[in-house]
Amino acid sequence: MARYVHADANLYDHIRTLRVVSITLSLGLMITMYGWHQASRNQRISIPPDIRYGSEVTLNTIHPWEVYNFAGYIWQQLNRCPTDCLKDYSSNLDRLTSFLTPEFKVWLTNESKNRTSELRGRTRYILPSVGATYVNSVYGETGNSWTVLLEVDLHEHIGGVEVKTVQIKYYIRVIRRRIDPEFNPWGLLLDTMPYPPERILKSASKDQIS
Repeated sequence: MARYVHADANLYDHIRTLRVVSITLSLGLMITMYGWHQASRNQRISIPPDIRYGSEVTLNTIHPWEVYNFAGYIWQQLNRCPTDCLKDYSSNLDRLTSFLTPEFKVWLTNESKNRTSELRGRTRYILPSVGATYVNSVYGETGNSWTVLLEVDLHEHIGGVEVKTVQIKYYIRVIRRRIDPEFNPWGLLLDTMPYPPERILKSASKDQIS
């Protein structure tokens, strides 16, 4: 009889152990599901432009080439005026609002109003200067702000006649800010121009562009 009582006790102990294990696994599953639900649905991965020799890729990190490409692309689109700079530039500002800080948009708008006579009837486009890269062109201020040096070739025409072809250095401040990725997947904004643009002369001297 004692043997059966001992067997029953062992059975009850085993059942209790299984219950503890089941409860523990259930709690672990619930915690895992909660963590998965709270985790960001979108992860940011920056892929370097040249990966022939390998590269370390980390999540949710802004790299210099990404800041440079963002600043260059948005600035190029902002200054693309295929019909009439007076109208196209204003349209570009509205179209690219999600990539500009409100303060910078106001400043650019006021600048364009002050140059109305110059912009009217003029077409414009800019291209990266030959050999321009992100190397030594992105200066980190903090983990969320950078100053980008853009070297571009600027071309302007009036009535199909080229009236200006110059190389210019633009200094653009870029900041990182939480923003709806539906409108701005970069999570970056053009913030200001900390230094005035400079014309690149063959003599290596510099003139400020008015």
